[in-house]
Parts: sequence; C-alpha cells; structure tokens
Amino acid sequence: MKRLFDSLADWADAHPRRVLAIAVVVGLAITFVLQNRPPPALTLERTPVVAGLLDDAGTPRVGPADADVVVVLFTDYRCPICRRTDPALERLVARDPKVRVHYKDWPILGEQSTLAARAALAAERQGKYLAMHRALMADNAPLTPAEIGRIAADAGLDPARLEADLIQYDKEIDRQLAAHANQAFGLGLKGTPAYLVGPHLLQGGLDDASLEQAVARARTAGPPKPQPE
Repeated sequence: MKRLFDSLADWADAHPRRVLAIAVVVGLAITFVLQNRPPPALTLERTPVVAGLLDDAGTPRVGPADADVVVVLFTDYRCPICRRTDPALERLVARDPKVRVHYKDWPILGEQSTLAARAALAAERQGKYLAMHRALMADNAPLTPAEIGRIAADAGLDPARLEADLIQYDKEIDRQLAAHANQAFGLGLKGTPAYLVGPHLLQGGLDDASLEQAVARARTAGPPKPQPE
C-alpha cells in the first residue's frame, strides 16, 4: 500500500497540471450533484393544519382547479429572498398547466410588509391579486401608502377602488392575514419564503431547478395523505 501511495505521489509531482485538471473536474462533478439534488423537505400528512391551509377559501390562488400539484407559498413583500425567487414560481406556472399556487401573504417584516399584504388582498376584490403581487415584488421603493397607490395604478388596478376596498373589507383582510399567520405557526415556519409542494414542506427560496424537482417529487408522492386513525 505504501508503494502505491508513493507511486501516486511521484506521478502527481511529475504531472501537476493533470492533477489540477482532475481536481477541477471532480469539483465540478460534486457541485453538479449537490445543485441537482432535491432540496431537503419535511413530508406532511393531512393534519387539520394542512387541511385548513389547503382548503382556505380566502387565500388567493392561481392555476387550474384540476391541478395535480398544489404549491402553497408563504411570502412577504419586503423579504429579499422572496423578491429574488418569486419570478421562478411565475415561470413554473407559465410552463406547467397542471400546477396551482396558493399565495399566503405573511407580513412579518414590519409596517411596510403589512401595508403591502393588505393591498394585495384588497386587489383580489378587483380580480387583480396576481398583478398586484408581481408589481409589489418587483418594486424597490419603500412601500408607503402613496407608493402602493402608484404601484396599483401601474399594475392596471383602480387605486380609488383599492383604497375603498381596504376600508370596506378591513376586518376580512385582517382575518385572512391572521389565518395565514396561524397556519404558518402551525407548520412551525421560521420565516419566508416557505413552500408546501404537494406533501413536502420546504423552507427557503427555490430557484427554477429546485421548483421543478419539488413538483416532480410531489407528482410521484401525491397530495398529503390522511392521518392514520
């Protein structure tokens, strides 16, 4: 064995460039495997908490009623990771007609987060939740009431109606945000973003490849299974 190691050492000393090339190839291979490994996930059963968040009629949703994979997203408009990864979810829905997304606004990063989340849920009254959601995620200005009004107008909403709906549906919006927060706490979430993809709970941002892997895995697993009696 010692002779083998000595021979390898002598070869390495004589061929440093080849050793470097091999090291680079091995490193790239390891990186490829790690990047393409499905993200760690917790598999959930259909507990009352999971059933409640999936069946919550007040949660905005995008995608077909007969989708074979449901993605539930907990998000905050001031969360940098949410803002960076939100386009990946938009692209997933655009290319996969059998995915439905439930948007759980969970404003945990201060007053601006809350103002934005309330505006997004008010926009749902105009049938414009997704347009408002995307516009809020893409805007870099402080989310003051005046800025939110400008964002709404640019996104094709009626700002005057948005303001009126915020007043008219004030208590309903508060109840919906409280429900989202209770669902997040019930799942033990530590922050945003977080995703329930089929039965699998993933915390942290997901890029295009990770979302594709998560959806493929959810299709194989099926929806959350009922708890055994």
